[in-house]
Amino acid sequence: MHSAENPDVIAPLGPVVRSLALPVYLPWLASGIGTGVLLPILPLYLRVHGLSFTAVSVILAAAGMGSVLGGIPAGTLAHRRGEDLLLVVSIVTMALTAAALGLSTAVLVLVAFRIVYGFGTVGVGQSRQIYITRRVDPRVRGRVMSLAGGSFRLSVLVGPLLGGLVAEVAGFSAAFVLSGVLSATGLLAVAAHRRSADFNDQPDFAAVPMAAGIRRHFKRLVITGLGPMLVMAARSGRFVVVPLIGESLGLSPAAVGALVAAGTAGDLLLFPLAGFVMDRFGRLRAIVPAFTLMAVGLLLLGVSHTVAAVVVAGIVIGVGNGLSAGSLLTLGSDLAPADATAPFIAGFNLMADLGRVIGPLIVGWSADAIGLGPSAVALAVVLAVGTVWLVVMVGETNTRPGVSRITPRSW
Repeated sequence: MHSAENPDVIAPLGPVVRSLALPVYLPWLASGIGTGVLLPILPLYLRVHGLSFTAVSVILAAAGMGSVLGGIPAGTLAHRRGEDLLLVVSIVTMALTAAALGLSTAVLVLVAFRIVYGFGTVGVGQSRQIYITRRVDPRVRGRVMSLAGGSFRLSVLVGPLLGGLVAEVAGFSAAFVLSGVLSATGLLAVAAHRRSADFNDQPDFAAVPMAAGIRRHFKRLVITGLGPMLVMAARSGRFVVVPLIGESLGLSPAAVGALVAAGTAGDLLLFPLAGFVMDRFGRLRAIVPAFTLMAVGLLLLGVSHTVAAVVVAGIVIGVGNGLSAGSLLTLGSDLAPADATAPFIAGFNLMADLGRVIGPLIVGWSADAIGLGPSAVALAVVLAVGTVWLVVMVGETNTRPGVSRITPRSW
């Protein structure tokens, strides 16, 4: 899919998207809807069974820990056996562990399930990111990644609505089974793609071993990965604080699901704009306004005391998040060296996934100590610091002629 023709022209997107529908977008969407089902119901399920905010946050953060622990093994599997095998293993892992969540209320058991679930989520995302990086022209990378981000945003709209409704009508266990079934439907797209001629048309893998590739680019990984880690902390933390604030206002599970989904309206409207801006004007031209707006929304959430105010704050956060669709995926692909694509992306995602652990813990600890509102403010501060880091320490990664570049420090 790479092209050397006139690098100053924005390449057409349609043929690329069509070629990626089965191998990338449909499996990602299916697994994302399965994850979206869990967003409102898992915190409510845990609170109904009497767990503290801290215990809830630990269980929710365990999926992020699973992503951290599973990132390098997932990258190794993709590096040695191909990203398509990684996708299949990851979907099955997500489906089984999601369905099993309703089998126990023991904290250690739920933590174990969530860690394994995190293995699956990082494998799905990483497999598709590597697939895109190896096959897609960098001139359309921002738009391709923003569509991938948009598929997740669609899942966060549909999933919470389904999860909240099923939990209210049929109970939490049925909602957990639904999450697993929806994730497993991604295997249908994989099976359809397997029949196509290019399923096993894997590119030549780099000769650099996994560990050697990470060591060779360790400095770059640390410097470029810290900003995404802080951003992901705020992003994941909001999925904890919003349902808990909804519960504190006395909302039902279905209403909490609607509350979580409300913020995705802006996401769905704006994610195509994010890709266009990244490809035409530069990655930072999308990232800085997006994360600034998200931080403002989190601040508003922190001082909201009515359902209407929380909905407004959620929409502001959603609009900002929509403008950042695919931005971290694009950064990881832009920065990945040709001699170690899978190792670098695995390490970069490991750094970002640490934020998925940190975010829920920030919410849980601060909510128990000083309240839910201040925990949202803490997330806003973390997001602001991460944005500044991306500007100062990473800089502009779009190499398209005409893009105003901000030179990062030497790696």
